[in-house]
Amino acid sequence: MSWLAEHWIHLTFVSIYLGILVYHAVVGRRHVHGLDDYLVAGRRLGGGTIALSFYATFMSTNTFIGAAGKSWDVGLVWCVGGLILSGLCCVSWFLVAPRLVPLTRQYGSLTVADFLGAQYGSPTLRRLAAVIICFASIAYLVAIYRGAALALENLLDVPYVWAAAAIFLVVTAYTLAGGFESVVLTDSIQGLLMVVGAVGMAAAVLWLGGGPAAMLDSLHRQDPAWTSWQGKMPLATVLALNLSVGLKYLVEPRQLTRFYGLRDEAAMRRGALVAPLLVISTYVCLLPLGALAHVLIPADAISSSDEVVPYLLTSGRLLGPVLGVVFLLVLLSAAMSSIDSVLLVAASSIDHDLLAPDRNDGGAVRRTRVWVVVVSLASVAIAASPLAKDIMTLTAFSGALYGACFLPTLVLGLFWQRPAARAAATSVAVGAAAVILWSLARRWEWTTVHEVYVGLASGLGSYILMGACGARRAPRPTRD
Repeated sequence: MSWLAEHWIHLTFVSIYLGILVYHAVVGRRHVHGLDDYLVAGRRLGGGTIALSFYATFMSTNTFIGAAGKSWDVGLVWCVGGLILSGLCCVSWFLVAPRLVPLTRQYGSLTVADFLGAQYGSPTLRRLAAVIICFASIAYLVAIYRGAALALENLLDVPYVWAAAAIFLVVTAYTLAGGFESVVLTDSIQGLLMVVGAVGMAAAVLWLGGGPAAMLDSLHRQDPAWTSWQGKMPLATVLALNLSVGLKYLVEPRQLTRFYGLRDEAAMRRGALVAPLLVISTYVCLLPLGALAHVLIPADAISSSDEVVPYLLTSGRLLGPVLGVVFLLVLLSAAMSSIDSVLLVAASSIDHDLLAPDRNDGGAVRRTRVWVVVVSLASVAIAASPLAKDIMTLTAFSGALYGACFLPTLVLGLFWQRPAARAAATSVAVGAAAVILWSLARRWEWTTVHEVYVGLASGLGSYILMGACGARRAPRPTRD
């Protein structure tokens, strides 16, 4: 009874949020008549809605908890990564989307893997891409589940494992019911709340700390490394981590499938104005928070950079008890929205691309829903175990894998028509092997070089070399 009395505000906001989820799930379910409705909402959504979804899906708790808190360990040099992240978002909307979207419509493509298969005329490449997507998706889902569970743990004062289990039940049920349209509708609301929350958090931290000048001075007196270009992490590693994450703007299926849902070219142009503006504003506000928090948080109050933002919010000092609860709920809902996006991508890759290519029959939606449950259960089980690493490590690993495998074949392949299917498949295999093996070597402390550099060099190098020496790809097919 005392727990209910203490958390009645939290439970009220959670109930309101669950009501919104149910409403959007009902709306989305009404429009699901086939696999294209379930996975890409029949390609009928507007640019503003898609842009907000693109923003909210990418940010999630990995940015609001992982990236925002990482400068607690690294220092203000961590903010340099924001230039890479913002730049890659602009590249995604202004260079990749205009080339990609017309081709997805020409091929009738519903997933990234089936797009690659059609682009290169290779069923083998399609299946190989599906395997990579499933593996990287689970690594990323573990990170999101961890961030969401941390937020709910602090919100309701419940054990971490219970929090993870509750999120699994809610988000899996919601994804099963609503599909892509429900996800995007929820994302659009969350996106607005998230950008307001990012600005609010930054303003509150600066106000509590006495302003930028006072906080920088206090931070420098605590430890000059916090404000130096050297920081607590080599600049090359800072750039590598942010490059690994930022590459997802260009190649991660959950981001690219947002483009699949655009209604027309006018919607694409509107989205290209809205999404980068939201992204840049958020990074400016969030990336310095961890370092600046040294002025506000005792050194022994937390044990991990992932705990910085939850501590600031739950301590009541930052936004107050009510607004703190609201913002923690925003973090939770954003994480859940990202989870359902990745679940759809992974499940559709397994059924639509790996096990039953082009078997778009009456059972396709049902089979995809079954795989949603399987992938979600596997991911939350890992997130609740000691195998789960810190959020930024998992996020960077999945980003490095996507970048090494799909930056050559998908992005470069949009502009360079020379490489054939064999070059593309080899590039994916070489890039994936390089990232995985180099990640293990770095974990065993055999090297300090980040796997994103080795993976990109291997994937791009093999693609360019074989493309220059080999035959041209077959003419692009059309799909009626």
